[in-house]
Amino acid sequence: MHPLSAIDAISPAWNHTRRLLWHPRNWRLMLKIGAVAVFAQLGGANFNSGSFNNGFGNGTHNSTGFPHPAVLAALVGAIVFIAIFALLFSLALFYLGSRLQFVLFEVVLRSDTTVAPIWRRYGAATWRWIGLKLLFFIACFAVCAPFLIPVIIAFVHNVAASTHNGSIDNPAAFIGTMLGFIGTIILIAIFVAVLYSLLHDFGLPSMALESTTMGETVRRVWNMFRAEPLQVLLYLVMRFVLGFCGSLCSNILLFIGIMISCIPFGIVAVLDYFVLKGAGTGGHIAMIMVWVVLGVLFVALIIIGAIILTGYVYTFIQAYALYFLGGRYPLLGQYLAPFWPRTHFPVPPPVYEPPPTPPAPPAFDPPTA
Repeated sequence: MHPLSAIDAISPAWNHTRRLLWHPRNWRLMLKIGAVAVFAQLGGANFNSGSFNNGFGNGTHNSTGFPHPAVLAALVGAIVFIAIFALLFSLALFYLGSRLQFVLFEVVLRSDTTVAPIWRRYGAATWRWIGLKLLFFIACFAVCAPFLIPVIIAFVHNVAASTHNGSIDNPAAFIGTMLGFIGTIILIAIFVAVLYSLLHDFGLPSMALESTTMGETVRRVWNMFRAEPLQVLLYLVMRFVLGFCGSLCSNILLFIGIMISCIPFGIVAVLDYFVLKGAGTGGHIAMIMVWVVLGVLFVALIIIGAIILTGYVYTFIQAYALYFLGGRYPLLGQYLAPFWPRTHFPVPPPVYEPPPTPPAPPAFDPPTA
């Protein structure tokens, strides 16, 4: 498989995704792979533990105006318990997403939709992958902290200097400080997201196929970027553009599907009201139960549609990464070769060979008299 540019890899990736998800015409298969693709995103940098805003103004107070010690201890204990539970839940989702990233990789690579056997194969590789990502996030924090901490200190100082008795003395300076702080956060987030995309798209395949170490995985990613920096940068831009356009299209399709689904659900709900509104207490209870069932079915339909559409986009992005990398990683290209259209192979032009020259006829020697 020859290397493809960031533009040329779009078409085979789209055809591969359509063949994997759309050609079987099986919504259960689309839901299964879509769920794998959606939950695999939890293995990235987008897992957050909840924040808690607890106030004690309306609690039981003692004579000094503070909560009773027993009440305060109970609240602190509840907060600590919720925080620990949220942390453990986030770590569990992080592990689940990290392992499903291997599952999605192999599903797209081999067009193998048996998720359970693939899940069992990547137990050990998942821990190496998690360790590499944790080291990556720590390194990003160490690199960004010298830039981020002064920005935070300057932001807090400027906000404190711009406000007096709850009012803003200089709105223009306050808005400028706010925009500068938000812009810095966005730039740092983009920087981390770009590096993580490189690590995931070009590092995870070697860990999955060859069980490479963390150091070897990072070295391969760096060597690929150093060999073709312009193509890799173009790939990152196209990856963002394709993901944004795919998400926009999926949201539009989901909205249209919701509007269409509202028609039959609304008709049934209205008929239920007119049929049972005069049936007494039992009829009213039955009417409410029908509405509850309709609501549950409607929400379930929305969730299924969102998973299928969003999963289709994520699966296409995974296929796009594989086809861009396939020509630069021979082992990966061997797996993609059976799905590669024959027309994409470079065919040498035919060479014209003239027909062989027939032998000269023998000279005529007439007999002598």
